[in-house]
Amino acid sequence: MLPSVLRRWLNRPKKSDPRLLAKFFYIDEEVSAVVHELQCLDVQKDPQNYLVLLSQLHNSQDRMLSLLEQILEQCVPKKRRQRDYHLKFPDDVVNDTMTTHLLFAAELMVGGTYVEVEETDGVLLRPLAQKLLHSLEDLRRVLREQSLEDPGIYPETAHKALLEYDDLCAEFELRYMTLVANVKTPEEIYEQQEVAVLFCETVSRALQRGYLTQEMIDDCEPELMISIPRLAIISGLLIFPDGPLNLERRPEEMCELFSPFYGLLKKIRELLRILTKNELFSLERALCSASSVDPSVHLSSCLPISTDTSSMSCGGQTLHRETSAPREQSSQSTVAANSIQECTDAFSPAIFGTDFTSCPRVQDTSGSQGDNVPASSEDEHFLNQDVKSQNDTRKPTEILRNMHTRRSKFQEVRSRYRSDNDMLHRLFVCIAGVADQLQTNFASDLRVILKTVFEAVSSRQQEETERAAENFLRLPDCLLCQNQEHQIKAVDVTPAWVPDSASSLCMSCCAPFTLLRRRHHCRSCGKIFCSRCSSYTTSVPHVHNSQPVRVCSHCFHVHCSPQDQAKEQTASHLP
Repeated sequence: MLPSVLRRWLNRPKKSDPRLLAKFFYIDEEVSAVVHELQCLDVQKDPQNYLVLLSQLHNSQDRMLSLLEQILEQCVPKKRRQRDYHLKFPDDVVNDTMTTHLLFAAELMVGGTYVEVEETDGVLLRPLAQKLLHSLEDLRRVLREQSLEDPGIYPETAHKALLEYDDLCAEFELRYMTLVANVKTPEEIYEQQEVAVLFCETVSRALQRGYLTQEMIDDCEPELMISIPRLAIISGLLIFPDGPLNLERRPEEMCELFSPFYGLLKKIRELLRILTKNELFSLERALCSASSVDPSVHLSSCLPISTDTSSMSCGGQTLHRETSAPREQSSQSTVAANSIQECTDAFSPAIFGTDFTSCPRVQDTSGSQGDNVPASSEDEHFLNQDVKSQNDTRKPTEILRNMHTRRSKFQEVRSRYRSDNDMLHRLFVCIAGVADQLQTNFASDLRVILKTVFEAVSSRQQEETERAAENFLRLPDCLLCQNQEHQIKAVDVTPAWVPDSASSLCMSCCAPFTLLRRRHHCRSCGKIFCSRCSSYTTSVPHVHNSQPVRVCSHCFHVHCSPQDQAKEQTASHLP
C-alpha cells in the first residue's frame, strides 16, 4: 500500500499542467472524494448535507464527462461512433448535458430505480447500463494511471478504453432516449432532409449569382437565418418544383413546414412565373438584403423603364393602369402573420382563376430583349409546343392566335397592379412573411436544418476537423512540428537551446523549478523541462555518438522512430 501511495504522491501531475490528462487526474480525484463522503453520510441524520453533496457530485461529473468528450475529440476523432440518430430527437433534447443525464439514469437503473421509463423497459435496459458504468470505471482507471505515467501521451490501452466507452455510451443513448423522447418517424426525417437539400441547393445558387459570399457562410452570419429560407421559397417553387414545395400534391401530403401556406404559395408561384429575369434578380436581391437596407432600393433598381408608364400596348389595345402613387412599403421587421393575411387578401381570386403557366412573354423587337425574357423555363416549353404543332392539323394562324391570347392574359395579370414595382413589393411581403412564419412556428426544425446546411456548405469546418485530427499531437511552439508541417527536413541541424534564464517553469507541465526540481534540456528540440517530462533517452540525428541522449516526452513519442521507441521500452524492462 505504501509504495502505491508514495508513487501517487511523487508522480502526480501539477495543478498548473494545462494538458487534458493532468486536468482529468484532479477532476477524477474530486469525484471520488464526493462519492466517498456520500457513502459515509447518514441521510436520515443530515439530509441537508446530503443534498449539497449530491449537487457537488452532479457538477463534478458534468466537468469530468465534458473533459472526457474533449479527450475523445483529441485522441480518436475519426474512430468514434456516429451519432446520426440525433436527427430523430427533438432539438431541445440534444445538448451538452445529455451525457450527464444519461449517466445519472444508468446509475438509477443499476440501483433498481426506474424514473422516466417503464419498469419492463428498464429491466431490459439494465444490463447495458451496467456495461456502461463498468466501462466508465475502466476508462477512469486507465486515464488515471496514464496521467501518473505521462500526461502528454495516449497509449493503445487508452485508445481501446475510450472507444469501448464511446460505443456503449452511444448505444445506451439511442435506446434510452428512444423510450423517453418523442422520436421522429422516418417520414419526418426524410422530409427534413429534403428541406435541407433544398436549402443547400439554394445556397449554392445564391453563391453563383452573387447574393451571398462564402465568407458569410463560413462566419455563419445571423442574417443568413433570414435570407436562406426566403430564397429557398423561390428556388422550391421555380427551380426545384418536385421537392418539398411540390404544389401538385395535396396539402396534407406536403412537407409539414410548408403545408400551412399551401394556398398562398400557389399564388406566389403563379406570380413568380410571369417575372422577367431582371425582376426576379431584383426580388431575390431584396429578399437577401440586410434588415437595415430598404428593400425598395433593390426592387426598383432593375426594373425596365417601360413598365413605369401608365399604359401598356397589347395586341393593338391599350391597357390603362391606375396612376395613383403606390402605397407605402412596410419594413421587413413587420412582415409576419399580419403581412401574410394582408397579401392573401390582396391577391384577387379573379387573377388566379385561370392557369397562367401557359402565358409566355413574347419578346418585343422594339424594346430591350433582356427585359422581356421570362423567368420560368416553362414558357419556352409552351412556345416549343406551338412550333411542333405546325406539323399537326393546327394552322399557323391558329398558333399565332393562341400565342396572342396567352400574351394578353399575361399582360392582364400585370395590369391588375399599379406598377411592376407594386407587384414586386407584394411578392416580397408575401415571401418574407412565409419565411418569417417558418422561423416562428418551426424554430426548432429550422435550426437543425440550417445547422446541417452550414456544416455541408462551410469550407472551413471540414478542413479544421481534418487538421485537428492529424495534428493533435503537434505543438505550435515546437520547431520540429513546424518543419514536419511544412515538409522541411532538418536532419543534421542542431536545435537552438533555450537559455536557462528564459523560463522558470517546465515547458510541458508548467511546474516551477526549485532547488530540487532542476532544469533539463531536450537534445531534440532544445526546450527546458523538468526531469519527469524529459525522462526518455534515445539517439537523435544531429548527435553522432552512439550513446542515447535525453529527450522530452513529446519528441520521443512524436518525432522519434518506432525502432528507437521499441529499444527504449525494452531497455526500461531490463533488470
